[in-house]
Amino acid sequence: MFRWTPDMIRFMRDASEYSGYNQELVSRMRPWLTPDTHICDAGCGLGYLSLALSPYISQVTAADKNPNALSVLQNNCRSRGVSNIRISCGDLFSMDPDISFHSMVFCFFGGISDILALASMHCQGMVFVFQRNCRFHRFSAGKHPSTQRFSESLEHLRRMNIPFEKQEFELEFGQPFRSMADARLFFETYNRDAAPSLITDEFLQQKLIQTGREDFPFYMPHSRPIGWIRFDARDLPTNL
Repeated sequence: MFRWTPDMIRFMRDASEYSGYNQELVSRMRPWLTPDTHICDAGCGLGYLSLALSPYISQVTAADKNPNALSVLQNNCRSRGVSNIRISCGDLFSMDPDISFHSMVFCFFGGISDILALASMHCQGMVFVFQRNCRFHRFSAGKHPSTQRFSESLEHLRRMNIPFEKQEFELEFGQPFRSMADARLFFETYNRDAAPSLITDEFLQQKLIQTGREDFPFYMPHSRPIGWIRFDARDLPTNL
């Protein structure tokens, strides 16, 4: 289970509400969604993709193992008057096998083997996968190779002769900061370098721009490379 600390939750909440990133992800899916669609947002985290999906379909099941992350979604549903999101806290692999969805979305969920297994168990239609498509970890002072989820997934699907459609694109999903101290804390939290001393004032000044806003005076731009995969669960082999 991903470890959501209070600071991580706060940073992700700020980034998700600062931009239209999740709305852009939904726009890639909308041609295959109908008003009666029931979709499962698998590993939904704070649930901002679920919120972006909710106006276009009948129901979203937002599933995650972490109750701290899901509490953000609960509060957002309450404050925004969203009533068609069902929040499910637990392991999807332990979900009742009789539960089935019209569609599923896996947004930065994990490996393709788990995705295929869950789609085979619980989906009766379109499956959407969004994965990282970058070579290096984006929040470290030095260069640290990133897991090549997207290319690995494509190769796996080809080996299994599963028909799919793919796209590669970039979306702006940077990080706003309420102060320079917050920016330093962010890099200290996510930095993979052994030496925190690399996070200097000069390093931060190179990463950040000033926005002129009172709430978020600093912003770290980031064009996020994404790999998008779509396949039909009905095309999956029965021996997964």
